[in-house]
Amino acid sequence: MTVRRRCRFREIEPAGEPLRPPAPYLPKHPPMNRLQHETSPYLLQHAHNPVDWYPWGEEALARARREDKPILVSIGYSTCHWCHVMERESFEREETARIMNEHFVCIKVDREERPDVDQVYMDACQAISGGGGWPLNAFLLPDGRPFYAGTYYPPEPKYNRPSWTQVVQHLAQTFANDRGSLEEQAERLVENISTGSDRLLRIEPPQDGSQSMMEQLRAAYDGARGGFGGAPKFPMSQALELLLANGLLTGNNQDVYFAGHGMRAMLDGGIYDQIGGGFSRYTVDAHWRVPHFEKMLYDNALLLRLLAKLQMAAPDPRYLQAIGETTDWLEREMSLPDGGYRAALDADSEGVEGKYYVWNYEELEALLPPDDVELVADFYGITREGNWEEEHTNIPYRPGSLPTVTGLPPDVAAAKIKAASKLMADARRQRIPPGADDKLLLQWNALLVSGWCWCYRATGDDRYLKLAQTLYDDLGRHLQKDGQWYRNLTSGRLGAPAFLDDYAALAAAALDLGEVTLDLDYALTDARTLVDHVLDTFSDDRMTMFYLRPPTDSELPVATQDFYDNALPSGNSQMASNLYRLGRLTGAERYTDRAERMLKAIGGAVSRYPSSFAGWGLTALLMQQPERELVVTGPGARAAARPFLSEYRPGLLIVASEEDSHDLPLLRNRYLSDLRYFVCENRSCHLPVATAEAARQQLN
Repeated sequence: MTVRRRCRFREIEPAGEPLRPPAPYLPKHPPMNRLQHETSPYLLQHAHNPVDWYPWGEEALARARREDKPILVSIGYSTCHWCHVMERESFEREETARIMNEHFVCIKVDREERPDVDQVYMDACQAISGGGGWPLNAFLLPDGRPFYAGTYYPPEPKYNRPSWTQVVQHLAQTFANDRGSLEEQAERLVENISTGSDRLLRIEPPQDGSQSMMEQLRAAYDGARGGFGGAPKFPMSQALELLLANGLLTGNNQDVYFAGHGMRAMLDGGIYDQIGGGFSRYTVDAHWRVPHFEKMLYDNALLLRLLAKLQMAAPDPRYLQAIGETTDWLEREMSLPDGGYRAALDADSEGVEGKYYVWNYEELEALLPPDDVELVADFYGITREGNWEEEHTNIPYRPGSLPTVTGLPPDVAAAKIKAASKLMADARRQRIPPGADDKLLLQWNALLVSGWCWCYRATGDDRYLKLAQTLYDDLGRHLQKDGQWYRNLTSGRLGAPAFLDDYAALAAAALDLGEVTLDLDYALTDARTLVDHVLDTFSDDRMTMFYLRPPTDSELPVATQDFYDNALPSGNSQMASNLYRLGRLTGAERYTDRAERMLKAIGGAVSRYPSSFAGWGLTALLMQQPERELVVTGPGARAAARPFLSEYRPGLLIVASEEDSHDLPLLRNRYLSDLRYFVCENRSCHLPVATAEAARQQLN
């Protein structure tokens, strides 16, 4: 459930036929527009359009002001299926481009490089229509204020929508003949966007706070199919993490079960790549069977974190297998030559959605030993008719557990499935792969650092710690220059300065690395520096929440704030978590007080709509619990503390130090001549003990 409400704005959509039907665009030598000089894969996809596209920047904005001409901003990303469709249907047509070029200054934006631009105009779209998505097409006055926004439009009227040319022509005529009405609409939209955060923060919390939050989350859970809601179905890993943490803290076994049930449903479904590892963005059905085949780095980073926490709480070989397979896929298909991981893989290959991933029964017969074909087909739900009825082909999924699918002894069947899966994976790699978006994005890679930190905790395998540390170092090497962090690196060119989401995710990665390595410098130097910079630069006037980008010298008409934990954790919710964690570690009240103010301000929305604010909900849950610490000091302290990292105890702070070198409240007067464990709860400590077993008894 979301708390975004539809407001009373005019939906400026004309009726009737377009004045001139657009002709197909079939040039012999496609022209190159200004986007040819960009590095974003999404912008480069549009470099041959006959539309006179500009990238977002002062050149385009200055032209609009100079010529007093309205602006058309079209926003998407490289792996967006409907962005590709609209390009083919409209932006590649000469006649459509002529109309756009004549009446508007046309700007293309990669939402992943410029989330600040995307957020302003997505807020406008949601205010007008109550929904949003990509492609996002916004129409602005010459000063950048939006007066209309929508998503996909077809080349001719259908789907209860006008055609794209109808929309463009109607808005151009309205700007020329009734500009005053658009000025009024823009003023109301900007006011709505500017005050949206205030309305959200004024939602009153229910009396029972966290109890209401968890009841709402349980009520939204799909007990039959796993996860939340119907079709389309998204992983919503943060909501599952919240259920898991609450279940462990309160002893509610139903919450722990829901978290595992949701993950296992995904692992059995088509959303999980059964042959190559890794998760797709979402499924178009409610049963996790038919994915939208694009794979995003951030989804996999967050799902690795959930898998690791589940493995720590309720070990399962399927979790371990998925952690390993997803990591293998990341290293094999997502790693960039100079370090870091690409943003995404497209859903399409050879112009067909999902072609790289699907199978025909005949392909199995040609590839596998005859005796194994039926076994493998049954295991992955592959039929001669096709389990994806719409396309008459097969998406591998797991319709049942191994013993129920086969009549063979489990070890024999498992060995045959493993060998066949390798043959299928090798054969698949001979196909033409999907397109890749090679941007190195700071926020998304920082989330992967955190995901692998948790994988190390869950498995004890040094592979994951090495991957996390190497990636963290690569981010500093590529995305920091002269003390400034940047949002992305694409084809050797740095993008915009880092946004709130980037700093928040990177600070969380530093804190997570500090926890798993027990090296306090990650937190006390790296994370603290990042958090202090955000406090000094991104704070709002009330010194409570944070803007997506510093509000000074912005070319955008509104300084925006985002609080929603949707596919990605919001920068504000992740900052609240960082502040809470730093406050506990350092004892600095400026961090703790700010986290408490943030949670108090957003508390009503979190309690009433937890699936949209699950990251906030987890921090709120931890802040309501008695604070618990395990401090280990003396010779061999780090090695002695490390086994405790593999036990998921939400909110337990583990600190180890072998030398009296840190002036932290947690460590003061705790250095003795030999190894000691100090267990404290709610600022009251047990007597120090000399063995891990004794410390574990105190924790339990």
